[in-house]
Amino acid sequence: MRTLRYISVLSLCLSLSLALVAQDDQRLNERQVMGTARYVGMSGAMTAVGGDPSAVNDNPAGLGVYRRSEVMLTMDYQRDRTRQAGLDSLSETAGQFMVPQVSFVIAIGDPDLDEGVVSNNVMISYSRLRSYARRYHTVMGPDRSMGSVLSDAGIDLGIDYPTFRNNAVSEMRLRESGYANEYNVDWAMNISHRLYIGAGLRMYSYRFAADMDYTELFATKNAEGKYHELENINSLVLSGFGVGGSFGLIYRPCGWLRLGAAIHTPTLNTVNASYTGTMWARTDSLRYSDAPALSERWKDYHAPLHASFGAALQVGDYGLLSLQYDLNHTKSQPMLHTLRAGLEVVPVPGLYLNAGYGYESTFRRSQDAVSFDPDFLRQDMHYQRPLSTQYASGAIGYRGHMFLVQLAYQYRWQRLQMYAHEAASPIDINADTHRVVLTLGWHN
Repeated sequence: MRTLRYISVLSLCLSLSLALVAQDDQRLNERQVMGTARYVGMSGAMTAVGGDPSAVNDNPAGLGVYRRSEVMLTMDYQRDRTRQAGLDSLSETAGQFMVPQVSFVIAIGDPDLDEGVVSNNVMISYSRLRSYARRYHTVMGPDRSMGSVLSDAGIDLGIDYPTFRNNAVSEMRLRESGYANEYNVDWAMNISHRLYIGAGLRMYSYRFAADMDYTELFATKNAEGKYHELENINSLVLSGFGVGGSFGLIYRPCGWLRLGAAIHTPTLNTVNASYTGTMWARTDSLRYSDAPALSERWKDYHAPLHASFGAALQVGDYGLLSLQYDLNHTKSQPMLHTLRAGLEVVPVPGLYLNAGYGYESTFRRSQDAVSFDPDFLRQDMHYQRPLSTQYASGAIGYRGHMFLVQLAYQYRWQRLQMYAHEAASPIDINADTHRVVLTLGWHN
């Protein structure tokens, strides 16, 4: 029986620390259009509309639109499917049921007043900003080997990679899970039904986990007649909490027009990261390595500045059309741009029909893999490059004297490129998400 030989460079001392990379920024800060059925039905284009707890999360001034106190609960089922372009047989699905929104609004004031301070409203709420529930399965024909990248970095696996460094057939399985939650306390003032101003305290908790199994198979065999191969199994967990603030306003220059704007301050976060990895290679013998279990904490990590601008055209009591532009600004990566449009029609009193569309640009425009380095122990070398994300949605709702019920459907499609490691060719991935949302509420 052949002995196991350790890859010494990959089992360095535990004192070496992890580092956040650009993809970690994306994982912690990327948002989804999630919330109440009305909000989802309008694709989140509600910065200038207000009157909805999920809209208040975007613009706290929207809380001033409330005339009555309200309790609201939302339930959500999400089904996500990914597939490698041209290989639908490799599609992977993941489903999840969740409660993405709970809120309690306290309306304080006299809505019958026409001038002065009409109300001072307060809202306490919980919202889910993002749900990480996705699986990937990819295969790649002859391509640059991860082992050759290691060899170039001075890590010897005992395989003659220069002979077939571009002749690896790879397979990757990746499972992501976790969440990003927001807990808010908001206040807003209604001044003469014309100007609404608001502010909010934002508290965040999040957890992201990625488990990957990556295998390379080569055309050559060892003395025992077994194909040379390389496997990398690793796991990364990011978790933590943060705190930030938001400020916003809605202005009604006339009865048919609303203008809204909001700013979310950069969030101060404490991030905990842990990592484990195992690598082995079959050459003339079996070579095996366990990367030491690593963990690190960052206390000064900042989420980016988020700004939102919107305009809504209202047609009496018959409905409205809303347009919105969002911007995420970060120093290390390109700015993220989001365009949204939402429509609400009221054919009869109490019945609401909604439709929406949203487009989001890529979070990153450059490759930013975790590079192999003799002094760097992260083995989660895979990374994604989202190209664009689009949303299309619709909703129907009934708002009675005391109760309300809303039902929405959302279709989200995303195109991204997956890289198995820093020198690998990109794999085109199509990711589609179907979401059904039910909101129940009581107001008085």
